Amino acid sequence: MVKILPTLVALSATLSVVLGHKHHHGHHASQDVHSLEKRATTAPEPTGCPAYAPVATGAWPTLDCIPYPQDPQVQTWLKLVDMTKVPVYPLSNDGVCPPAGTIIPAGQCWWTCQKCTAPADITSCPQTETWGLTYDDGPSPDSPRLYDNLKAHGTQATLFIVGSRAISYPATLLRAYNEGHQIAIHTWSHPSMTSLSNEQIVAELKWTEKAIVSVIGVTPIYWRPPYGDVDNRVRAIATQLGYKTSIWTDGFDTNDWNIPAGTATPQSVVATFQTWMAKIPTMSTGFIVLEHDLFPAEVNVSIDSILPIAYADKSLKMMPIARCVGDAKPYKEGAGTFSLAGSPAAPASSSTAASGSHSGTAAAGGSTATGSAGASTSSGGPKIIGNSAVSLVGAGGASVSAALMVGSAVVFAVLPAIL
Repeated sequence: MVKILPTLVALSATLSVVLGHKHHHGHHASQDVHSLEKRATTAPEPTGCPAYAPVATGAWPTLDCIPYPQDPQVQTWLKLVDMTKVPVYPLSNDGVCPPAGTIIPAGQCWWTCQKCTAPADITSCPQTETWGLTYDDGPSPDSPRLYDNLKAHGTQATLFIVGSRAISYPATLLRAYNEGHQIAIHTWSHPSMTSLSNEQIVAELKWTEKAIVSVIGVTPIYWRPPYGDVDNRVRAIATQLGYKTSIWTDGFDTNDWNIPAGTATPQSVVATFQTWMAKIPTMSTGFIVLEHDLFPAEVNVSIDSILPIAYADKSLKMMPIARCVGDAKPYKEGAGTFSLAGSPAAPASSSTAASGSHSGTAAAGGSTATGSAGASTSSGGPKIIGNSAVSLVGAGGASVSAALMVGSAVVFAVLPAIL
């Protein structure tokens, strides 16, 4: 999904940015757009993220900013990883491949630039005509529409959750878990993981784990690197933390993330999907598809076009990744509400701790956030008055709409996309 410049959106602690992200799929153009997650080689915090301050007890790091490794909580988590067993490779420049002719060590196994997968990576379903159904970057205000559709057809998916979204929409996340979807980790701020230090990688993963556990009460084992950007350094850390790396089948990216930026259309996404329909019967394995539920347009193309075609093809078997690989226990505690049979087990009754406050200021525009996720104040940026929708319009260029929600109040931001 397309990345958006961080200075365009001002958030309070309860406003969740529904942002797009550029995906690194083996091609890196200089005009790629960067969002809150843009990282340089040394992976500093992006413009707009606050200076370091310890995260208070019961609070959370700043939304969409890389959590600071020096935080006492992160320092505790770092003890879980033996860094002497982590291979050393240079940090990437925001996951961008080096210039042509640059030698990348074969042992690095960098998916972005070498299209290399490790033996333990999950990239396909073993059984033919089995579809590992996945959605990244949620939950969002549009996720319930997707859940409604899946529930109506008795279908579950693997949902790769961004930590900053988990604490912004805990009720939506809890609903997904209660309906038997497999909940998995997709980092706190959606960075290119190969651009982060070892310590930042731990912070991104463990804060997301903590956020998810605070809502659903169980600990995901599966994770997906944003943009698929993973190498053996990142894998080594994730593995020591107990996670299974799952990407998607090469060539099975719907490109739905390009619709909000205007570089793809629902028709082009469906056309891509139709080519797969012709290919699937000839494949020796099943497949895992990359889709998203962050922007309205992404959910629309899924529920209006892709899913109806799939439902009509009775030979296709759609399911979460854990089910397609026969893993009955996708959480550290066991099955949770997940079931290999497809019917959710007993649901969790309520969220446990997602109402903690966000530490520091939100990333962008000088907006400050104080208080809990249920009642915070902000200065600057879009305002919410009652249940009205307010627009934030950027100057010039193509625009991308984003929905921000507090309770039933929605803010739609129109953001310029630099393509």
